[in-house]
Amino acid sequence: MGDDTNETIYNTTVVPENLVKSVSVLEHNMDQFLLIIMGLCLLFMQSGFALLEAGSVRSKNVTNILIKNVCDSFICGVSYWLFGYALAYGDGNQFIGQTYFAITGLPDSRYGFFFFQFAFTATAATIVSGAMAERCEFMPYFIFSFIMTGFIYPLVTHWTWWPNGFLIQGMDYGGDIGRVGYRDFSGSGVVHTVGGTAALVGAAILGPRIGRFDPETGAAVFIRGHSIPLSTLGGFILFFGFLTFNGASQMSLSKEGDGEAISLAIVNTMITATFASFTATFVYRVPRFGSGAWCITVASNGAITGMISSCAGCNVLYPWGSCALGITAGILYHVWCWFVRIIRVDDPVDAVAMNLGGGTLGVIAVGLLDRYKGVLIKWNRHSGLFLGWQLAGMVVIICWTAFWSAISIGIMRWMKILRVPEDIELKGLDIPRHKEPGYPVESYGHGHVEKIIQILESTPMEVFQGYTNMGMTVQELNDKGPYEHPEIAAESRRNSMAIYTAESRRNSIAMHDVHIGSVLRKTSMSIHELHEKGSHEHPEWRPPLSHQMNHTITEVNENGADNNSNFTMIHPRQGSIGYELGVSIENPEIKEKVTNNGHVLYQMGENDLHAFQKDKTTSNQAASVTVSPYTITKF
Repeated sequence: MGDDTNETIYNTTVVPENLVKSVSVLEHNMDQFLLIIMGLCLLFMQSGFALLEAGSVRSKNVTNILIKNVCDSFICGVSYWLFGYALAYGDGNQFIGQTYFAITGLPDSRYGFFFFQFAFTATAATIVSGAMAERCEFMPYFIFSFIMTGFIYPLVTHWTWWPNGFLIQGMDYGGDIGRVGYRDFSGSGVVHTVGGTAALVGAAILGPRIGRFDPETGAAVFIRGHSIPLSTLGGFILFFGFLTFNGASQMSLSKEGDGEAISLAIVNTMITATFASFTATFVYRVPRFGSGAWCITVASNGAITGMISSCAGCNVLYPWGSCALGITAGILYHVWCWFVRIIRVDDPVDAVAMNLGGGTLGVIAVGLLDRYKGVLIKWNRHSGLFLGWQLAGMVVIICWTAFWSAISIGIMRWMKILRVPEDIELKGLDIPRHKEPGYPVESYGHGHVEKIIQILESTPMEVFQGYTNMGMTVQELNDKGPYEHPEIAAESRRNSMAIYTAESRRNSIAMHDVHIGSVLRKTSMSIHELHEKGSHEHPEWRPPLSHQMNHTITEVNENGADNNSNFTMIHPRQGSIGYELGVSIENPEIKEKVTNNGHVLYQMGENDLHAFQKDKTTSNQAASVTVSPYTITKF
């Protein structure tokens, strides 16, 4: 019995063959699983880009930048499926692929690879949207994104990642040197240098935002984004994404050494990001080079720059090399930010500094620090030639991307369809272009009007636009940080104070250039003309009554002169705190409640009818002057 069993076990040949086949199938499925899961993680990076860019723009342009990020992925899905993948990974010559258009004929075993490369392509396209934010029309950006993902980027990947591409093939020098070519593990040059170059060209041709550079001195005026939490959250998502970005570029998990290579890539990416973030933050702390403060934006952007620089060589660098690379990336981030400002290019999210700066550094770092053939490691002829091919590949990629970006974007500028009109840029793109504000005015209501009316009916009192205890003095209005809006910044430099007015569309609030006659805190002062013509950037500056009233604020002569029918004078009451403003009440129910509560100082009727009403609190009679066909009520 025992002998028969042993003979059955040791003499059979069927089981080993099945086992070999099963192992082969398992290895193939593991590789497919790696590409699909990591591709999903790469797509999740799109949310990181969206949040980073949304937080870095002003609130009036949030919807516009978000829809561009969303459409990038779907535009890429169309263009890359139709011909992008064919140009990149189709069979052909050293310059271009020629098969698999619309992935026709693509083997089923390569669908996972197609999806993974699609996610990479979407990343390259998204880089451009941030640099061209807040002033680019939607359709021209749509067109360029299609060209970028369907033509510009795919050919670069064919040269560098397809086995027969001319950059990766390089040249055979014979002898002990052998073949030397361009190497880029996960895209410092292929993805980020391409995206950063297109971003620089696009932002330069598009021109800076209104007010970004002082027209007289040329000095850069910092335009702050509206939400640090959003941009920081986006940065954290990108940190996660870059770890998968670099680790998954091994492309397989079944071969010997794959696990070690993936682990090394992830660890080196983490080290580079860490030292880049610390270096960028500490450099910014030096007053000569930064503001002297601990800046979360700089810390986040520095880390992203470090991760981008690690993409090219994270699988072949020693950890100490990644440390050196991170320190260099943190410093170069500031150098690139300075350079972009010097050439008067407006990049709201520092996409050029992070991607072009970090990408080119990563390509060069491979030639210097590669543990097998880097110049600083081996110091021989082979390593010198390798560094030369890295530099040559970088130049080819930049020239190719810059040429086609300039052609496509330049044509759209020549056709005058690239940039939004000046009035739309000042108001913000969300409402005029999308009819969908990122932060609707009505969402800030919370019953303010009803509460104020109840208080006035029970206890007559004065209500002002500012907070009651605000006491708006010059010192309190002096800017204490970067300006929210360049026009207010310029005015504040002349008048030493600033205040926001607002303009909204349709049935919200519409304000014109406002001249406030005086602001009291025992003594009067003058606030000069301010030109915030955009939508509500800061709801806390809105009048409480503005949330549910439809009204316009009339123009008020700052000197109190009443010799122009377009202006009216506002006389504040003795001892009042805050500031007072005339409003036009168009809602008859609110008008009736407010004007009949014993509180009104004066009101103005339609058709130039002068109205007088006695203030029941002070027994003083106040007059009014008609300046518009609306009823003006003073609180």
